[in-house]
Amino acid sequence: MKKILTLFLLIFAVFNANSQNFKEVKTGQDVIDNYIIASGGKDALNDIESIRMKGKIGEGSESGSLEIYFSKNYVYMDIAMKEFTMKQAIDVKKKKGWTKFGDMIKDMTEEEIKKNTKNMDGSMWGNYVNPKEHGITYLLLQNETIDSTEYYTVDLLKDSMTVSTAYFDMKTFNKVKEIKAGMTSNFSDFRKVTDSDVIMPYKISSQTGDVTITKITFNSDFDTKLLKRPKDKKEDDSKNEEK
Repeated sequence: MKKILTLFLLIFAVFNANSQNFKEVKTGQDVIDNYIIASGGKDALNDIESIRMKGKIGEGSESGSLEIYFSKNYVYMDIAMKEFTMKQAIDVKKKKGWTKFGDMIKDMTEEEIKKNTKNMDGSMWGNYVNPKEHGITYLLLQNETIDSTEYYTVDLLKDSMTVSTAYFDMKTFNKVKEIKAGMTSNFSDFRKVTDSDVIMPYKISSQTGDVTITKITFNSDFDTKLLKRPKDKKEDDSKNEEK
């Protein structure tokens, strides 16, 4: 389950760029500046207060569905696959949250909620648009060649420790690959999100499988009924016994 959660944290970290007139690259900051400019600019990215994503996991008859919503107030995930189902909901302000994996339901601790929301917030352009707020600095590494194509490689550092390593297309500054928390993710099928100038990858591949995004919506309303904690199977069984 940890790898699956990490996968969806990474989903929020993969926004990319349009081709534009970029500055000459001499430092890691130059790469990130180009990435932000091409993504629509700092103001445009800061205007995005919530993200809703729908899609599928896997291919063919074995594929499953997913829905993710994230804002500064709420986090919600609904993953349904043949092998398992998982839901997670967090009310950030009330510091309440739960995870349902199959029939098992677990209340999240305050520390778990804090960690999850912090990771999500940092992924939602925060590590790029507001690096000082998140304690992030950049280190430009030697260019790396992947499948005969050369890419800019940048380490994101916090307290001198590598948080993640990102790989950017040298022409478009799309983020095509990222290594974070021991997981490598590759991004492709870059498209402009409807009713916005922001481009995102609609295909994410990693060790946990392939995710194909079918719809992305910015700044949509959230149904707070989804935050209601489902009843534990044991609770239902106990009530039936009492009857």
